[in-house]
Amino acid sequence: MKVFKASLLILRRRAAQVTVYFVMFTTMFVIIASFYSEQMTTDFSAVRPPFTVINRDQDTPLTEGLLAFLRERGAEQVFPDEKKELQDATFYHATEYILIIPEGFDEAIWNGSSLPLEAVSVPGTGKSYYLDSLVNQYWNFVNVYHKAAPSLDKATVSEMVLDALAMESSVEIVRFSGSQPVSELYESYSRVQSYILMVLTLLCVSSITMSFRRPDLHMRNLCAPLTTRQKNLGLFLYCALTGFSIWVSTSAVGFFVSLPSLEGTDGRLIALLFLNSFLYTLTALSIAMLLNYFISNPNTQNAIANFLGLALSFLGGAFVPLEFLSEGLRAASQFTPVYWYSQAVSDICRLAVVNQETMAPVWRSFAMELAFAIAILCLALAVGKSKNKAEKSFGSTRTEIEM
Repeated sequence: MKVFKASLLILRRRAAQVTVYFVMFTTMFVIIASFYSEQMTTDFSAVRPPFTVINRDQDTPLTEGLLAFLRERGAEQVFPDEKKELQDATFYHATEYILIIPEGFDEAIWNGSSLPLEAVSVPGTGKSYYLDSLVNQYWNFVNVYHKAAPSLDKATVSEMVLDALAMESSVEIVRFSGSQPVSELYESYSRVQSYILMVLTLLCVSSITMSFRRPDLHMRNLCAPLTTRQKNLGLFLYCALTGFSIWVSTSAVGFFVSLPSLEGTDGRLIALLFLNSFLYTLTALSIAMLLNYFISNPNTQNAIANFLGLALSFLGGAFVPLEFLSEGLRAASQFTPVYWYSQAVSDICRLAVVNQETMAPVWRSFAMELAFAIAILCLALAVGKSKNKAEKSFGSTRTEIEM
């Protein structure tokens, strides 16, 4: 227990380094959650994007009908017919769509000739495409009704078109699973959690091993009435407690911040996500135990922790979804534990029914994570045995002096 208590004492003196990473990660996730909460709603409501109509033609029943149709589905913003004013309005997103009706357009479309409308919109936005489709829909209906009944006047055609466009159909949403799916917010957190688990675990484990591998302390421990088994047991207890604490704290942050979006979600899915992150914590502990033999100073420690965490996260689909990676990268990422962690997150969040058949891919990912943990742990033990027997294990090692 002396080794265990000494490990906790060293970690407490270096708690600031670990706390900075944990606070930064928590703050980042809380900010992301606030953006999600603004976009989440339990009821469906139609979007009313802002639009502007510049009518350079005369006011006719057809143009008035178009304005009435757009006002029902959008929010009209009035601006003067000046180029600079309209450019500023689109630049600052005061309006998403500007429709310019040229002079003579009403008569041209009524007589069957071609006179195109002018439209200015914010590039690449769904709102502008939506408004443009509404305008095209209205004038296509006008053209159809006028060709079908040429004797009707403009006012009658406009009324008939508005009546036809006002027709709505009822939509009923049926959920066969009987529960809400896992929210996008919690799914995103579960993916990114692999990064912070790796970084915090590697920092906490390597901080202790660097101290115990100081040449003077190492040689003194060899002369002390402390067996190798007792020393290893103390380090094992420390690693187990540290890994469990990191897993509980990071999982608790994600769960409580995402709690409003998890209402109605099947508790079994959340439990599976917890189990998935726990298995990955075991893998992170194994990796930390392997790399601690190659970390000799605090600068190397931070560099390895951040580089390895970022590299595995990007390659394994934690930061970038696996669907966006090329086939070659996806094939290579299967040799990393983060790939199977991310794959398990995707499979769990897509579960509509929990049964033996649907759970098969999830169990396979869990088995691969556990296999990685065992294989890396065995490699770490072999490297540790070789390092301890080597003469250079008593060489110079740069570490911070414990005060």
